[in-house]
Amino acid sequence: MTASPAPRTGEGGTAPASRIDWMLLERSLRFSITVMTPIAVTQAFGMQNWLVFAMVAGIVAFAGDAGGRPGARLLWMATGPLALCIGLLLGSISLAHPLFVIALSMTAGLFYGVVETSHPHLLLAARFFAFGIVLAGLVFPPAPIDYLAILVMLAYSWLVSLAFDLPRRSWQALTVPPFIAMWPGLALRSRERWAFGASVAIAVGLALATTHWTGATRPSWACLTILMVMRSEVASSLRLSVERVVGTLAGVIIAVLVAHNGSESVMLLVMALAAFVRWPAQQVHNALGVFCLTVFVLLMVELVTPDGSQADMLLHERFYDTLIGAVAAGFGLLAFPVLRRLFALAAPDDGARRNDDHDQGVA
Repeated sequence: MTASPAPRTGEGGTAPASRIDWMLLERSLRFSITVMTPIAVTQAFGMQNWLVFAMVAGIVAFAGDAGGRPGARLLWMATGPLALCIGLLLGSISLAHPLFVIALSMTAGLFYGVVETSHPHLLLAARFFAFGIVLAGLVFPPAPIDYLAILVMLAYSWLVSLAFDLPRRSWQALTVPPFIAMWPGLALRSRERWAFGASVAIAVGLALATTHWTGATRPSWACLTILMVMRSEVASSLRLSVERVVGTLAGVIIAVLVAHNGSESVMLLVMALAAFVRWPAQQVHNALGVFCLTVFVLLMVELVTPDGSQADMLLHERFYDTLIGAVAAGFGLLAFPVLRRLFALAAPDDGARRNDDHDQGVA
């Protein structure tokens, strides 16, 4: 098979208004098949905790799919899941030392800030490296089977991606530059990059301290919110924060209504619908994409959690932790210009900025 010149539809792109966007439809089908298969497996053999890790790995691998030939495609798709595994491992080692977990998470936030304007896959890795540290260190550590579930889900996501190329008899063209091309954009000597990284680290530390003080059981959601919405452009960050909070709130309301009034079959049907319309909704508005993904994730939590009262608490906590993360991101943004002045910068560096919505493909 040869490489096709047609690139994959990027996350956050604009769908044609006058005709069916077949590539977007294909993307919806691929995403639905990828994330619903583990649900079907656990329905057949009983719900297991590894489903959470498998689901995160599947979503992150899907977000990292940049097309290309099979070997290169697997490497790109593995970027996020492997970073997640490293973060989980570090978080597990630090399990009994919450202050050390927070320090590690703030360091990961610093790294995110430094690479924020560079390669999209490096940004994806930074996000889920930090998420893995918080998930394992402050929520629950993974068992060996959970790491296996991540690797199996990565392989399955890759096979699904390749299967959709087979009818065309050509591989989709690679849509990202090689990692070697990212080095000029890293600007490791840029004081602004380090100032922004420090502001992200402050936001992460503040969010984790707040979730600890409030007794939240899923601080990983607050951390991920920060890493999804913080940009060195303040206006963009504020817009993304509001959209994420609004989309999450709407998703929590619908998930609670479905979980309380519907059967397990109804929940599975709503999950499948949310997965299918997630990408078209993202094209319409970022808040709608967040809404669909929130409904999917929370109904999965409901299915996997046997204790009804604990499941209800987690449904509500998704919103509270997202709100904490968004507020902490706001404080980090307030600190950014102060830190920039402390670093004696007169103006930000000239650097190419990513499409804001390109990165909204994860939980």
